[in-house]
Amino acid sequence: MEIYSTEEQQEEAIKQFLKDNGVSLVIGAIVGLGGIWGWNYYQEAELNTIAQNSIEFAKVEKADNVVAQGESFVAAHGDTQYGQLAQLLMVKSLVESKDYDKAITILKDVIASDVDSSVKSVATVRLARIELATGKTDAALATLNTIADKAFTTIKNELSGDAYIAKGELEQARAAYQAALDAAGEQVSSDLRMKFDDLTPAV
Repeated sequence: MEIYSTEEQQEEAIKQFLKDNGVSLVIGAIVGLGGIWGWNYYQEAELNTIAQNSIEFAKVEKADNVVAQGESFVAAHGDTQYGQLAQLLMVKSLVESKDYDKAITILKDVIASDVDSSVKSVATVRLARIELATGKTDAALATLNTIADKAFTTIKNELSGDAYIAKGELEQARAAYQAALDAAGEQVSSDLRMKFDDLTPAV
């Protein structure tokens, strides 16, 4: 999977993948398992389910009250990847309203669920961001250390650097930013470069 500089880009890629490939993936499963369960049943049931989930998820994205709409969607579709993406939308709304405790609870539910590793990594990064924003720097570092997905190496190290800055540990922060730069390659953001340069002694 392509490496993204932010978890927002990763989340959008997951959504786009579902839109572009959801039907074809199910058709592949139908073909592979057709001899066991039968083509007609899956063609009708599974494809309709994917289409319906996509339509209902779009309603969450456009809702005036994302949290309320999201809760209803998750209650009905919580065991699907759309369910976890709806929870991430709810978290964004909760953070905007500064309801950090509820946002943290939802993120921990996503992380603990049987969900795609990319979605879990997005949730983990957002949990670390909230912990940083609320002054829980050690908790944020511990949370970031649980991320193993290489697609998140850049943002993991950049946020670790931010946490070390908050703790006043400048050498560790510079090392973390350097690791983020190395992972980003040519996709280095101006913000990350500035953070690193600010900690680089003048020659």
